[in-house]
Amino acid sequence: MSALKSTFHPLAAIIAAGFFAAMTAQADTTTYDTKPLRSAEPAQSSGPSANNDKYREIKTRCEKDVPSGKASGEACVEAAALLVADDLPDEFREMREDQRIKIALRLLERGVDSSNIARGRAYDYYDRVGFLGISAYADPYRANELMDLMEKSAYPGGYLRKARASVAILSITTGEAQKKEYCAGTKKLLDGGKLDADSLRIAREVMSTAACTPQTPVQ
Repeated sequence: MSALKSTFHPLAAIIAAGFFAAMTAQADTTTYDTKPLRSAEPAQSSGPSANNDKYREIKTRCEKDVPSGKASGEACVEAAALLVADDLPDEFREMREDQRIKIALRLLERGVDSSNIARGRAYDYYDRVGFLGISAYADPYRANELMDLMEKSAYPGGYLRKARASVAILSITTGEAQKKEYCAGTKKLLDGGKLDADSLRIAREVMSTAACTPQTPVQ
């Protein structure tokens, strides 16, 4: 009986400790889950947007002057950017983000014939993978067409977007040797110092990945 009693106490202590640990973990999770979620939508001021007139002006240039060759596709890039900016034009303030992005894509498409930046930004939307692999505007076929256009025009942003996908942690189709080649190619472009703002941002993303960051040997 004494042997059974001596075995019971440690066992009971272990069960009790596990019970209290589980209760603590549950309490922590409950506290975390009940925190209010932050909205993905940009915070808007209560007054009129400072971008109302600017958007109408640039949108008109995108729709009329760009197709006729009187303006660069950069106008369409600017107009599309205002639809995902912090200070949305008034007419878009009540619109969901996915709806605004679809309109932005229509604007970008008007600029892809004369602007690699428009091609790159449209590509980023078409190539995007959403939650559970679902995206309201994903279009792999169109993304590949735009990538071909970027590569044919020798636009660094095309190469850098391929590099970004290849060195990502979740990439399982790129071998280590090829990842290192992309890291070296990206560094060369960075050192050249002639990248536009979009390409510069992507190049820095690539170089910050584990694949492109030298690992310190374990002593």
